[in-house]
Amino acid sequence: RAVPRDDKIEPTQAKVTTPPTTPTQRPTTSAPLPGRLAFAKDFPTCDCWTPKCGFCSNMECTVKQDLFSSFEGIVVRSKLTRGKPNSIALFGEEGDLLGNFQWDLSGIFLTGCIRCRPSVALRRAKAIIGLTPWAFSMKDGVVEIKINGQTLFRRTLKGKCAERYRKAKRFAFYGMNCENRFRLLPEMVPGAMLTPTCDNTCSLY
Repeated sequence: RAVPRDDKIEPTQAKVTTPPTTPTQRPTTSAPLPGRLAFAKDFPTCDCWTPKCGFCSNMECTVKQDLFSSFEGIVVRSKLTRGKPNSIALFGEEGDLLGNFQWDLSGIFLTGCIRCRPSVALRRAKAIIGLTPWAFSMKDGVVEIKINGQTLFRRTLKGKCAERYRKAKRFAFYGMNCENRFRLLPEMVPGAMLTPTCDNTCSLY
């Protein structure tokens, strides 16, 4: 199955096809509070690369979150391997595709800005069996990957890269299955098709 790649999708091509239905009051993003994650909901990493989601162009299949000011970022549990990247599409407020973030045990990639190999420490931090808890964030232009709360990758975006991803206000997963999970935090607003069953494409259990 096709997966959106850097050489196939340009930032100007993914536009809103269905107006997202979100509350009129915009959620605020603040510093982590005690017990904040305890109120988060566990959701599958719904795949936006489907006809129903307009191959990642329907904003009802995205999550609204101001990534440039978020302390927590995107918190995920997934199986880490080589050659099967965890993939997140990053969008502007109105649905323009800014780029893709992808990483696995063989590489870390952010469209137009990062392409490198993970450190030995990052590779060794994966769970021996099952899913590994990790988080991706880019607060104030600092891209980080954390595993079990420990920062194992950090890269500061500068110049055009910082300006480009400062606009990241939405995200969606692609090429990932229902087994993987992410935390729907209080600061996030999911699109209408992003449900605990991924609009009836995933099982609740």
